[in-house]
Amino acid sequence: MPALFTIEADAPPHWPSWWSEHGSLTVIDVAIDESMSAGSPLLVISAIVGKTALMRKLTVEWKRELATSGVDYFHATEHWNGRSKPYHGIGHDEREELLARLIRHLHSRFLFGVSAIVDEAEYKTATSERLRSQYGSPYGFGFQLVMALVLLELVRLKRQHQPVNILIEDGHVNAGQAIEFIKHKKKLNSPKGLKIGTYGLGGKIDNPVLQAADLLAFGTCEYTTKGHSEFAARIVPEIYANRFRVLP
Repeated sequence: MPALFTIEADAPPHWPSWWSEHGSLTVIDVAIDESMSAGSPLLVISAIVGKTALMRKLTVEWKRELATSGVDYFHATEHWNGRSKPYHGIGHDEREELLARLIRHLHSRFLFGVSAIVDEAEYKTATSERLRSQYGSPYGFGFQLVMALVLLELVRLKRQHQPVNILIEDGHVNAGQAIEFIKHKKKLNSPKGLKIGTYGLGGKIDNPVLQAADLLAFGTCEYTTKGHSEFAARIVPEIYANRFRVLP
């Protein structure tokens, strides 16, 4: 049986063989701001979407930039921390240049980005037990909102009939819940829903495309809570503003 696609010589060995090269790749990450109030964190779920073949190229480019800078992996919360171990003590200017190069590669490869913002305490207060049994935890609810946003954008781009490959960051406690939602939707096979191809969980450290989603999630979360964010300003400049959607 032929391989789903051919791995380039410099492509990272961890690129999952189950990511079909056809259609789109949706990578999903989460940012949580615990500073809102005790017991009421703000949950931001973000997705970066692009043609799978181009996202594969983004993976190669992103990995190469990190290697050139001597950085193990990108993590938004650690990027400006001078003591962050994955950055091995590189200076502020080097971090500035690295961030600019990573975002430049992202802008040249992705189609769009979407984010859903959920106040966990408000969700639990404003919803019934019956609704929560259907939509799950705040994460599960936010994940389904993100999937709806992805579908709406694909419809706008007239790509809704293309298969969508989904990679979810596996660090969140409810990530498995998202997989169950996907399995259910795939089983229903609704002609009006997302045409789901392949799906799975992945670690952020081993997947540069998840690091890109982390950048969007962190920037969106920071902007929502503080009213400003250097990451958000860089990843969503005015020229690309129409390629990002946020649903609070």
